[in-house]
Amino acid sequence: MRDDLRRLLPWLGGVLAVAALAMLGVLPDQCGVLDRDAPPTVAEVVAGEGVGDRVDLARLRGRVVVLDFWASWCPPCRRSIPILNEIARDLTHHGVSFYGVNTEPVAPTRVAEFHRELEAAFPSLHDPDGTLQTLYGVDALPTLVVIDTEGRIRHTETGVPDGAALRELLDDLLPRTE
Repeated sequence: MRDDLRRLLPWLGGVLAVAALAMLGVLPDQCGVLDRDAPPTVAEVVAGEGVGDRVDLARLRGRVVVLDFWASWCPPCRRSIPILNEIARDLTHHGVSFYGVNTEPVAPTRVAEFHRELEAAFPSLHDPDGTLQTLYGVDALPTLVVIDTEGRIRHTETGVPDGAALRELLDDLLPRTE
């Protein structure tokens, strides 16, 4: 029994290391959607500016889009919001659209309450049945999905984002003005 455990430990350590890297968002394309066209996405804004509006990502071509998949019970999601707020305030007027995507099976009014509590500076969509999570390959929270101006998924990241790295990525995806 002890020998079996000794042989298993290196494998278990490797599995745990890969899992830790995935949780930290270090592994590339953990959602399996990188460099693909963003799936057709139409969802209603349930919190923040534009409540009641329907967002169709196909109509946002020409803008960089950041989707932040989150839930109120998720501590890393709560830590992500201030980072995203700061970047959204700086880049929204420069061609970047930010949307939260709440993943909880609750009433839209509850999502609006959570959104206010977290002081998110960008609107939130609601995905109570997991449709958007499935389309974008999201299996952990928080997850960011960045879509370029041509509608292709250019970046996915699980965990609390590094603000400077995200800002640099978004700057690189914006069209250059002469």
